[in-house]
Amino acid sequence: MIAYHLVYDILPGNPRRFRVLVAYKNVHGSRFGGDVKPRSMVLNGAGQLVIPGGKVEAADEITGGRTEFFEETGIDLRDLAVRQQMGCMRDAWFYAIDEEAKAYCVYQQVQDVMLVQRVGNDNIQGRGQLPLDEELHHMEVHDASDAWGRFRAVWPNELKSDWRGDQYRQLTRGQKDKAEQKARASYGWYRTAVEQLTKSLSTTPPAPTRT
Repeated sequence: MIAYHLVYDILPGNPRRFRVLVAYKNVHGSRFGGDVKPRSMVLNGAGQLVIPGGKVEAADEITGGRTEFFEETGIDLRDLAVRQQMGCMRDAWFYAIDEEAKAYCVYQQVQDVMLVQRVGNDNIQGRGQLPLDEELHHMEVHDASDAWGRFRAVWPNELKSDWRGDQYRQLTRGQKDKAEQKARASYGWYRTAVEQLTKSLSTTPPAPTRT
C-alpha cells in the first residue's frame, strides 16, 4: 500500500480551524530503511511540499502510516508512550485518497502540532532519533485554510536556489532532468487528504478506527 500520515491540531475556541504538519522533500537521498545506497537517488516530489509517507508493507492502513512517519521523521507513533508524549488526542483514523492505487492517508490529532514539528526537525537535523529514511529536509506547520494550495510543483528555477539548489548541483545532467520531472509530480493526493480532513472537521468528527 501507499500510506501518508497527516498530524494536525485544532485551534482553541474554533473547532473548524486547524493546522497541519507538512514537510519539504530533499531533492535526493542516499539512506532508506537504514540502508545506505552507493549513489544518491532522486526522490519523488524532489524539493516539493509533501505529507510524510510512501510505499510500505503493513497489516493495516494505520500501521502503514505510522511506519512511514517513523521512517521519515524518527517519531514512532506506533508506540503508545510516544503517542502520549506527543499529546495524541484521539484514536487515529484513515481515508482512502485513491482506492485503485491503494493509497491512504492516516490522520492523528495532537494537542500541539508545533511540538511534533520541533521533535521531528531535531531528528531530521541529527539532534535526536535519526530517521531511517533520508527524504525530508525539514517540516513546517501550516494553517489548513491555505495548506492545500501550497502543495504544488516546484518549478525548475526554484530547484536551483537555496538548499534545493545545493542538492540539485550535485546531480548529473540526467539526474537533474529526472529531478525536474519529479518536482512537477501531481499533488492531487495531498490536496485530497487535506480537503477530506477539512470536510470531516466541518461536520461530525469521524468515528475512531483504532487506538
